[in-house]
Amino acid sequence: MTPSHSSSKGDLSSFVTTEFRFRVEPFDASKHDRSNFSCGVSAMDRWFKESISDQIKRNRLRVWCSVTDDGTLTGFYGLAAHSVDPKSASGLAAKRERHPIPTIYLAALGTDLSLQGRGLGSALMADALARAYTVSAEIGAAAVILDVLEDQHHAERSAFYEKIGFSLLDPDQHPNRMFLSMKAIQAQIAST
Repeated sequence: MTPSHSSSKGDLSSFVTTEFRFRVEPFDASKHDRSNFSCGVSAMDRWFKESISDQIKRNRLRVWCSVTDDGTLTGFYGLAAHSVDPKSASGLAAKRERHPIPTIYLAALGTDLSLQGRGLGSALMADALARAYTVSAEIGAAAVILDVLEDQHHAERSAFYEKIGFSLLDPDQHPNRMFLSMKAIQAQIAST
C-alpha cells in the first residue's frame, strides 16, 4: 500500500496505509489460527476466539481477517445487519421518521498488539466501511453504527472514530454509540 499523508476529518484515504503487506479475507476457522491473537482487550479476545464461529453459523455476523503473506492472523472486524429506532437516533433520523432505520453494525474491530500503531486498524476500518457501502447498495442501509468500548482507552477510540467522520447517534440516550452515514462513506470512497 502506498503511504498517504492526508489527515482531514472524514477522509478514508488517510486510513488505508500500513507499514507491512496484508490481505483481508473472510474468516475461516480451519485456516485462521486465533490461539495467539490478542488485541489487548480480554473480553474482545475471548469473544473472537470463542464465540464468532457460532454467531457466523447462526447468520448473526460475518467476520473478515487481515493476514500476512505467510497466513498469520493480524486483525479482524465483524459486521452484522442492524436497525435503530429513529427516536433514539436523533443524529441520523429524518424529520418525522417513524420506522426502524436500517444500518450495518460494526460489531468489533481488533488488531494484534504486536502491530498496533502501524496503520492496520485504520486500513481495516477503511475495508469495513467500503464493504458496508457495497452491501448497502444491495439491501439498503443508512449508516454504519458502532459502540465505543468504555474502558481506559475510550477517549482514544472515540477520537479515532471522530477523525474518520463518525458522530454520536444520540448523545442523551446512547453516549457511546456512533454512526457514519452511507452518504458520507460514499463521498469518502469517491475522494480516494
